[in-house]
Amino acid sequence: MENAINWIDKYYISKYRIVLTNEQLQIPGLRTFGNHIMTSAVAPLPNHYHEDCFEFTFILKGAISFSVEGTDYKISGNDVFMTKPNEIHSTDLTPLSAGEIIWFQLDTKDPHNFLFLSDEAANDLISRLKRINCHVIKIGHNTLHDNIKTAWKFSTELERRFLTANYITLTLYNLIEYANQVQFKLTPDIGKAIDYILNHINLELSLDEIAKISFLSTSQFKQKFKMQMGITPRHFINLLKIDLSKEMLKEGRSVTEVAMALGFSSSSYFSVVFRRYNACSPSEYLKHKQHIVPEYFRK
Repeated sequence: MENAINWIDKYYISKYRIVLTNEQLQIPGLRTFGNHIMTSAVAPLPNHYHEDCFEFTFILKGAISFSVEGTDYKISGNDVFMTKPNEIHSTDLTPLSAGEIIWFQLDTKDPHNFLFLSDEAANDLISRLKRINCHVIKIGHNTLHDNIKTAWKFSTELERRFLTANYITLTLYNLIEYANQVQFKLTPDIGKAIDYILNHINLELSLDEIAKISFLSTSQFKQKFKMQMGITPRHFINLLKIDLSKEMLKEGRSVTEVAMALGFSSSSYFSVVFRRYNACSPSEYLKHKQHIVPEYFRK
């Protein structure tokens, strides 16, 4: 797999990022379990794969762009992103914006005692996971995320490893069920709001005005939008504006020109928002400094 890292996470502890490996977890088949709170944008993840491992990433807050072998996926809160063993994936030079994720990797090459299951149960679960034919599983509510947060809480206590394995097993079967269902659809009012945002992304968009167009109060709109999209409407708007700004900057337009064209109140405020989502300033972006690999992701 040329130009891709066979990545195996190592035990890592910091204020905002914790990675536990099988040495700490002592759960058969569970190679890695991690939690990362991103208070600001983090440099993009390079092309990598996990040998013999499924990886499941639960987006608790924020939004992330993943790429799997050339296909891009936009993932937000209440979504789960899955890669199968040996699939090359990355964030395609797109930084991880502020938010929170929990992820785990399952090593399936030896089903014996997998997640403390019998051989028959382990083979059934692994077989079902292999038949999932999508990378993004849209949940539409927080139940599974609550389950995985509980599993994460238990995983830090070795004496509760059986509970951790049970919660992960339950979560996996629920994911299999959701993956086989028709994916969650937007309600007409939120769909209308998104259409309006897309068609007026160059304006300084008011949430009150968008709510009115959707025939919702502002508080109802914010709540309903986040429930269905997984991120706040302001976060969604800023993501779109920053994605568009990168294309405009590449065309040679100045920072001030781009800021004004996208409805930002000033070029300095545009730069602040840009850095929040890209871990670099607009000028640094053009110098390709967004290619820096995070310290914890280096070999």
